[in-house]
Amino acid sequence: MKIGVVGFGNRIAHVFHELKKINSGVDLIAYVDPKPIGKEYAIKNNFFPNMNYKTLKEMISNESLDLLMIGSPNHLHLEHIKEGLNSGLKIFAEKPIVVNEHQTFELAKLIREFGPDKILVGLVLRYSQHARSVRELIDKNKIGEVISIEASEHIMPWHGGFFMRNWRRKEKYSGGFMLEKCCHDIDFYSMITKSRPIKVASFGGRNSFIPENKPNDSLEEYTRYNLEGWEAKKNVFDSDADIVDHQVAIIEYENGATLAFHTNMRVPDEFRRFAVIGTNGMVEGDFVRGFLKAHDQQNNIILDEDYGAAFGMIKGHYGADNLMLKDINQHLTNSDKINLPVDVKDCLEAGLVAMKLDESRKTGKIIDLTSSWNRLDKEMKK
Repeated sequence: MKIGVVGFGNRIAHVFHELKKINSGVDLIAYVDPKPIGKEYAIKNNFFPNMNYKTLKEMISNESLDLLMIGSPNHLHLEHIKEGLNSGLKIFAEKPIVVNEHQTFELAKLIREFGPDKILVGLVLRYSQHARSVRELIDKNKIGEVISIEASEHIMPWHGGFFMRNWRRKEKYSGGFMLEKCCHDIDFYSMITKSRPIKVASFGGRNSFIPENKPNDSLEEYTRYNLEGWEAKKNVFDSDADIVDHQVAIIEYENGATLAFHTNMRVPDEFRRFAVIGTNGMVEGDFVRGFLKAHDQQNNIILDEDYGAAFGMIKGHYGADNLMLKDINQHLTNSDKINLPVDVKDCLEAGLVAMKLDESRKTGKIIDLTSSWNRLDKEMKK
């Protein structure tokens, strides 16, 4: 399988490497990126391609590709997806695949034209062992009707410092922190409720990474991750970022379920935790700490697992990167294709919810998504 990459950052380099471990027959033959930050990692692991092109069009014209992998900055994803689709290529795109509502509906039209199966998306939490086990509990009716969810995603100070210095600090490039970092989580809870969000409200701001909170001594804790990439800056607490560093969200789903979600990018002992409460039982877990535990209505333990020990608590999205690439490899190479747990429409929907949460945060209003879903369905309908 011959693969070309546009946007050769560390993330897409890691994704390809995981695929290469699973299928030694894949070959990364070319890339497009004026400053490939993933180069050092790729050289170290013996897969850096020989061919470098200035434009995606040039690479597609000169190479016979089986798969195009998109790891460029978020605001360029739509442009690169469109070029790949027009060239008849199968695509793997990192999330989020769009950064605003205009791009959302533009991509919806492309999906209507080319079909949803052309684009694979990197919403990796759906592939995690936590997600697989939760889906099984729900499908077996162990949880019953999902009534309410409490959830969070927090990251450590060094990771927050990364966001304050990386191109993701600018909403015009990333789409905002909720979209860039938490679209995984939004999608995960839509999977659990089996329902679309219908009303959202959100509050948050940048109140932690500000000049008044700058440490008097060393910034080492916030700059551990060395940045040399496109649009990278050195400033942390006096960054020109326009994204938030903390946010809370309240979501009501079409089926009546509710979600309370919290994210913060300066949490020393980070966690990514959830508790799902249903009519037959509950399930709670933490992707970082690794545990997943479920109880029935009589408080009997019906599941008690430590996936951290089994899959690794930190590396590769808690083992989900490996699980994702195993499924994607089988999907791409096996004539008996498996159904992947997430598709491009799921990614568009999660992204649109993140955008509406930010709209609520900025306007101070509860946002109704009815008209947004009507338009999305209209644009995607053949």
